[in-house]
Amino acid sequence: MDLGYFIGSAKTAIDGKGRSSFPRELRRQLWASEGTEFVVARDSDHTLRLYMLPEYAKFMSELDAFYDRPRADEFRKQLDASLVEMDGQNRILIPKKLLEYAGLTTEVVYTPGRGRSLELWNPERYESKSNIESDAAQKSFDEMFRLIGSSGGLDGKR
Repeated sequence: MDLGYFIGSAKTAIDGKGRSSFPRELRRQLWASEGTEFVVARDSDHTLRLYMLPEYAKFMSELDAFYDRPRADEFRKQLDASLVEMDGQNRILIPKKLLEYAGLTTEVVYTPGRGRSLELWNPERYESKSNIESDAAQKSFDEMFRLIGSSGGLDGKR
């Protein structure tokens, strides 16, 4: 089934060399055309984003079209993007500087990102951000759910 997005989250270990197993449940959702090469880059909230190559190309095209060229160029540098490849044991090697940026030491949480990308989170940070136990978080979640359901979608065109 081709949904165009990833579904599900998974936590995997990071070994002493900075390698992380690409979670089986997410690996099964890769398209054959996406191959085994990806781009890993900095993202907001001290997370990383793992892009499928076509998704990264789309992101770069959007950045190239941004009206403020100097700002876009600086942003591109700050991404610290690296090309990574899944090895024969389904692991990716995350560069040390990116591990440090995201606070990743022994484990990483893979969770769906925008389009064909995955967010890579420090497990403790992910737990605190995704926890909807607070009243404010629950209210925000409920409001978003109502917006989507009542209007037929976020754009109101469904």
